[in-house]
Amino acid sequence: MAKHKVGLIFGKFYPLHCGHIYLIEKAISQVDELHIFLGCEASRDKQLFDKSHLPKQPQISDRFSWLKETFKDRHNIHIHVLDEAGIEFYPNGWQDWSDRVKQLLTEHKIIPNVVFTSEPQDVKNHEHYFGCSVTIVDADRHFMNISATQIRENPYKNWSFIAQAAKPFFVKKVAIIGQGRFCELPIQLANIYNTQYVPNGYINYIEREISTRHNYLSECDYIKIAMLHVERLTKAVETANKLIFTSIDFETLAQYYRQIFEKENDVLQALKNSYQFDLVIHEKDLKPQRSQLEYFETVSKKVEALLI
Repeated sequence: MAKHKVGLIFGKFYPLHCGHIYLIEKAISQVDELHIFLGCEASRDKQLFDKSHLPKQPQISDRFSWLKETFKDRHNIHIHVLDEAGIEFYPNGWQDWSDRVKQLLTEHKIIPNVVFTSEPQDVKNHEHYFGCSVTIVDADRHFMNISATQIRENPYKNWSFIAQAAKPFFVKKVAIIGQGRFCELPIQLANIYNTQYVPNGYINYIEREISTRHNYLSECDYIKIAMLHVERLTKAVETANKLIFTSIDFETLAQYYRQIFEKENDVLQALKNSYQFDLVIHEKDLKPQRSQLEYFETVSKKVEALLI
């Protein structure tokens, strides 16, 4: 009977990209069981973020969920968090690091036969500390010419290489708020960037509810509008191309509520504080423009600056 083959892969997955996925998929085609170890160390991870152009710092939970979502249908791929706190940073600390790995291997009753890596310089250490063979996959990046460093340096230039499960984390949210033809701008920009426009739930709700029920919005209506907008934004982010556009944010919605009811609403305040837009452009805050084209060009420049 053939020996049950167990493979190991180590990485930070900061962020998860197509090169990682290729490594994992090629590895699982050669073993019966594959264990992925997600390495985490707070100060190192913060340093990586500080040197990057990422819009926000991925947390351990984010990186873990990207792996889980990407390989959710694979019963023979297992993901573990490897706490590397207190261990010297790579390329030092091999002894302490391997001891930490072996603790996890023992806890989970994992007996590896092979380590998969794209880093040839690590082969001898893997062989020495784990006593098993090492298989190198795409070391020269011929099949998948990308690295996590390249993505951290310019995530939007390298957008196509970011794992599908990770992309929503990096999507930037833009609200362009005004009257008349100014409201066409978020639709135009969504078309240009081949991405999602999220309809203004406030306007939609008014058009639907006031025409069928009464001529005013109640306090409960504002909560329904806000929840509708959250739902639409959340869904749009899942399939967005770098950006999503809308024509209202929660600060504006809370302001409308405050003007009408002369008080604050806890739900709207919480949404305003927790659901952050990366760019909010109000028509009233721009210099008066002579034409729609001038508005278009002014707003376009602000949006383009988000992706640098």
